[in-house]
Parts: sequence; structure tokens; C-alpha cells
Amino acid sequence: MFSRIFKKEKKDPVGEYVKSGGNEKDVVIFNALEVTDFSSQYGSETSISYTASNLAGRGNIYPSYGDFTQACVFRTYGPWWDIVPSSIKSFKRTPPSFCSQDYIELSFQRKIYPLKLEIYETYNPGCVVKILACERSEDTDVDTGHSLTRWKTLWEGEPTLAGPTSRMFCPSLEKSPFPTDLIRLELCHKLVHYYTELDYVVLYGTISQEEEEEKTMVYSRCLVSDKEGDHMTQVSMAMTQFENLNIGSKSGSPPRSEVSTSQEGSSQGKSKTLEIFSNNKLEKGSECYELGEVNVLGEMISHGEVNQQISEEFEPESDNGFFDLLPEEVIQVILSFLDVLSLCRVARSSKLLYKHSYDSLQYTELNLQPHWPQVNDIALESLHNRSRFLQRLNLSWCHGNIVSEDSFCRYIKACGQNLQDLYLSSCSFVTQISIHEISQSCPNLKELDIGSCKEIVSNGFYDISNLKHLERLNLYRTNIDQDALLRIIRSCTELKHLNLGSTNCVHVFDEILLAIGEHTKKLVSLDAWRCRTVSNVGVSALAGGCSHLEELDLGWCSDVKSSSSCLIELVKNCPNLKKLFLTANRTVCDADLLAIATYSKHMEQLDILGTRQVTADAAQKVLENCAKMTFFDVSFCSGIDNYTVEHWLREFPHVAIKKSFQN
Repeated sequence: MFSRIFKKEKKDPVGEYVKSGGNEKDVVIFNALEVTDFSSQYGSETSISYTASNLAGRGNIYPSYGDFTQACVFRTYGPWWDIVPSSIKSFKRTPPSFCSQDYIELSFQRKIYPLKLEIYETYNPGCVVKILACERSEDTDVDTGHSLTRWKTLWEGEPTLAGPTSRMFCPSLEKSPFPTDLIRLELCHKLVHYYTELDYVVLYGTISQEEEEEKTMVYSRCLVSDKEGDHMTQVSMAMTQFENLNIGSKSGSPPRSEVSTSQEGSSQGKSKTLEIFSNNKLEKGSECYELGEVNVLGEMISHGEVNQQISEEFEPESDNGFFDLLPEEVIQVILSFLDVLSLCRVARSSKLLYKHSYDSLQYTELNLQPHWPQVNDIALESLHNRSRFLQRLNLSWCHGNIVSEDSFCRYIKACGQNLQDLYLSSCSFVTQISIHEISQSCPNLKELDIGSCKEIVSNGFYDISNLKHLERLNLYRTNIDQDALLRIIRSCTELKHLNLGSTNCVHVFDEILLAIGEHTKKLVSLDAWRCRTVSNVGVSALAGGCSHLEELDLGWCSDVKSSSSCLIELVKNCPNLKKLFLTANRTVCDADLLAIATYSKHMEQLDILGTRQVTADAAQKVLENCAKMTFFDVSFCSGIDNYTVEHWLREFPHVAIKKSFQN
């Protein structure tokens, strides 16, 4: 009975389109043409194995299930990367609904109105949590010179454990008000036990909209302008909204100005409001709409300041729910539980809450990553006055065609004095100009994440060396070169966490590790993932100079040879190691595992994937002697069979033992 009901509710969008009067011949089907952007990938930048680009084109794997090199694979999975020494402290005010950890953007052959999207998942499915469509207009913003861009969320859900089988994931999509040729998938890997893998994507859509096209749509840019001419209708629309900003005292409905009950008084009130608009010289974009809804980040300061002036002029009676009887400290604590969008909305509800919501102490931490489609120049400008005490800022994933670098630099210049943590991962607007401004305006910066910022040229990294207090630096997938990296290491001697994963413009990594061993004695974690020129010399230098090391990733560093005893030297000299990844190092042997079992009593995570020279007996010694072990990857280790792994799972239930396979 239940299955029949479920099948009845699951309707095919293409069939429904035809039933509603659409022509089946108008439906077009596209595979992804190209991967235009992504946040991370398991594979190398110079390879096609396990790379994000594999999601474009036709499928190669489905319906098979398993670990295949032709798949699109991201860098992390499960909770393991969040419980290591290098993990980042979470931000306050992060919306509970935001769980995305990775994204990938796919372009298609032409713009269409999406009807259906099929995502073919071939290993550990269930990680897709959001699907968005993008409209890139041919028009440009007069202020930034960028193309006008807006995003529409077509589907949003939670991560699931879908079971060990391949599947075609096809959620029901909301209608897009515009045609698109760019689709973005966001993923959350927290629930899966191993890497999720995607094969390909198919988009179904129509070239023309079946319904009346966007006559009631409001474009995502300016509705208010100080220029004369054709904008009066738009200004009137904005004025109507301003009249509804304050909550009424008696009926609960939004009141008009209570200064005068006559029609003449009402007209004067409107004129006064329009005068305030004019006097404040609101620029283009002061009020922005995201697909018909108020883009609070884009207009919050404009509405807030105008609302304050209106309140001061008219002083209407209002019921604030007795909030004014509470101590100010209590009100501040209550508001501290709101995310940034809710805080901005509360500011428009009453004069009292406006005052508290604009208090700079509410903005010591600012996480704008969950709101990246709405973060534009106006949003940053609106936050200037509230960010005087800003200490932590996350702008990761913010697009360069929405946020301009000039606006970001103005914001950092105004608010960077107290800034300690700055996260800009996958921000396409960041270039060497941003790095220079950060180095000049953020003297107290301790953490800087510019991972996957591909627009910074190699010599644009030199200014980072001016950040003498830097303790964390993420350079994952950047174009930093040898000289710039050496200068940073020699200058930033307080570094504790350094991510150099997939930095392909550095050609002699041993020289880098020698400098690290000599200058960064406090180093706690180093990610050298796919730094292929790391050899025994570099590992020995690291072991000799960084005795406080707790986390080291040497995955796919094939020049590290076990026969040199550098790994034994490492675990002897670094007794606090908690995480050691030796992924795809074919030379790791029993002697290395026995050394880990003897000297690494604090070891929690160990990856020896692809090692051919270890035996089950040596691996068991590690499990027996490392009592804190919680993660052990022995995938593709020819000396460890599935029967042995099943036995270990029963004997060591507190350890997540990974054994990947191909079907």
C-alpha cells in the first residue's frame, strides 16, 4: 500500500510538462558540457583520475557501484576531517540549515528552463543537499562592471545514508523563473563512511517558458535609485515596503505614519520618506531582490538607517513586547542567538531592537558563507559601521561576479584592524590586490584561508609574509610559487597549521620542508597532499625540526621511500602524532607500522591506502598498541583481505576501518 502511494506521488516532471499542454518536442536533454568551478577534488590538477572534471560528459560507471578512477570525487568525507588538530573552530550565528561542505558548478550547451536533473551517484550516495540555477545577464552593473548575476535554489534537502548501491538521484525541482546554462550542486559528506563518487549529470528542460514570462518578476538588482526619470515607479514600490517595516502596536498590522490621520498628512509622510531617500543618496542596488524576495543582506543598512530616521521624525506609538524593561545585557544575549539575516530583520521591527541589532558587539564574528548568493557590494558596504570590533570573517564561496574586489578591499580597510581570522576559500574576486590590502589592514591576523583562490598570480603571495602573527595558512590549490612560499615560511615563524595541498607551482618541496623544519618550530599540522616532489630529505628535515607535529598528510607523495627509514625517524621524533596519511605510498612496509605501534601512542587516524608491502600481522600491532585509534584506511592493501578486516571490525569496534573496493 505504502509503495503504491509513494509511486503515485512521484511524478515525472517531463510527463507533467506534456500533460499541462507543453510539446514533448520542446524538451531538450543535455549532459554537462564543462565543470566551470569546484571547491575541492581528490585527484590531481594534472590528471583525470578522481577529478571534478569527470562529472562533465557522458557516464562511464553507472550502474556499477564502487571506487572508480573515472568518477568525480571530493577531498573529504565523514566526520574525520573535523576531529583533527587542524580542524577550524565553528562560527557563531551559522544557520542550522546550512551544511554544505563542497560544491561543483556545471555549464550546459545552452540556456533552458530546467524540468528535471538526474545525478548519477556510483559510490556512497546521499551527499547532494542543494541544487541551484544561475542567470548571467548580458547587461553589466554600472558600479562594478560585472555581469548581473542571480541564483535560484531549485531544490534543498538534508544528507542521507542511501545504502551501498548506485542510484540515479532526481529530486523534484522548483520552477526556475529564468533559463539557465549553469547548475551548481552543493554536497555534505558528514554522514557517509567513505568518499562519495558521482558519474555524470543529465539536465532536462525547455527552451521556452510554458507560462507567462516573468511579467511580475522583479530583477535582482536596483529598485531604488536617486536618478530622475523612469525610476519613479520603482521608488514608489520601495516606499510601500517602507510603510510596512514597523510592527503595529494595537492590531499587529503594519501602520502608516500616525502623525496625521488625514489624507494630507499621509501624503506629507510619503513626501518626507521620499525626501529621506533623496538626502541619503542611495546608490543603485540599495534595495536588491533575490528572485522576488527581499535580499536582506543587500538592503539592510539602507532600510535600517532610513527606518531610524523615519522613527525619529514621527515617533509612532509602538508595543515592543516589554523588551525595554529587560536589562540591555539580556537583550544582547537574546539577539546573539540569531543568525545574521535574522538579526538584520529584527532591526526593522522596532526602534529598540534596531539599536541593539546594530551594536558592533553583535558582529565580532560574521559568517557570510551560508548566504553567498546574496553577498554583494551593497551587503559589504552595509556592514562597515557594524564591524568595528570584527574578529572573525568568513566570505568563502562568494562569487566575483557578485562581490567586487574594490568593495572587499574597502571593507577590509575599514574593519580589518581587529580581524584575527579571515576565510576566503574559493572566492573568485580575490587577487593579489586583495592580498596586499589584507597585509596592510589586518596587522593582527592569525588565520588566513585562501584555498582554491585561483586568480592570485604567483608573485601576488609575497605580501602574506608581512603577517607576522599568522598561525594558520591555507594555500590549497593556489598558484603560489617556490620563492613566495619560502619568504612566507621564513617570516611567519608563528605558523601552527599549514595547508600546501595540490600547490603545483612549487617544484622543489624538499627545500620548503627544510625551511619549515628550520623556521616554524611550533608547527602542529602540515598538509602536503599531492606535493609530489617531497622526498626522504624533506621528511627527515620535518622530523628534526618540528617535534610538536600532531598531523601530517603525505598522501600521494611517491618520492618518499620507506627504505631510507625517514618514516621511522618521523614517528620517533614526533611522539604527539595523531594523524598520519601515507596514501598511495607503495614502499610503506611492516617496519614502519611496527614503529608506529611502538612510538605513536596518541595516533588516532592512519591511512596506508594502496600499500603492497604490509602484512595483516603488522597492521594488527598498530590496532592493539594505539589505543586511541579511531580511523584506519587499508584500502587496496594486497596483504590485508576482507576476511581480516571483518575480524578487526568485531575485535576493535571503536575503530572505523576502511576497505574500499571496485565492483
